[in-house]
Amino acid sequence: MTLDWTPPTFETERLVLRPIVPADAPAIFVYASNPAVTRFTLFETHQTIDDSRWFTNDYVRSRYANREPDPFGIVLKADPFRNVIGAVGVHWAARPNLVMEFGYSLAEPYWGRGLIVEAAGPVIQYVFEEYALERLQAQVFVGNDASERVLQKLGFTREGVLRSLVERRGRRWDIIMYSLLRAEWEQRQTPGRPA
Repeated sequence: MTLDWTPPTFETERLVLRPIVPADAPAIFVYASNPAVTRFTLFETHQTIDDSRWFTNDYVRSRYANREPDPFGIVLKADPFRNVIGAVGVHWAARPNLVMEFGYSLAEPYWGRGLIVEAAGPVIQYVFEEYALERLQAQVFVGNDASERVLQKLGFTREGVLRSLVERRGRRWDIIMYSLLRAEWEQRQTPGRPA
């Protein structure tokens, strides 16, 4: 797969965030085939390696072709094999209205370590600096308390519950909407402002 554009690579204290490539399919299958990981995701549990290949080829190609930074593969710096343990990304939700959607997933063995908050920092900075973006939003399934805590740590505001918004896995789900506005993000970037 050759693409005209891919998102940049970022490094944090513990992580490398890089474009997803087709060779990542086996590592993605390891976590995306875990029902605990996909319990609160809009994507279904990967049943076969072909599901992960579709993600690393078709999904990634469509997003990168549209110059959307979705997904970044999350890799631990300490992993000599550089296997992807999750993904974080931002895509257009309503381009004419300057609204993008933020999402993430992480392999279960790495939960509770603050890795998504760490990975999100440079991605959020990148989209506010590089895109004509007014609103960055994230949707959380009701009951996904850990994901709500992530968004709160990132400075997102809980706006409310969209009742019975999603049909998933044989039932209707309420979705909690979070957002971070450009003005809020810019205020947090002001030098000398207390955290």
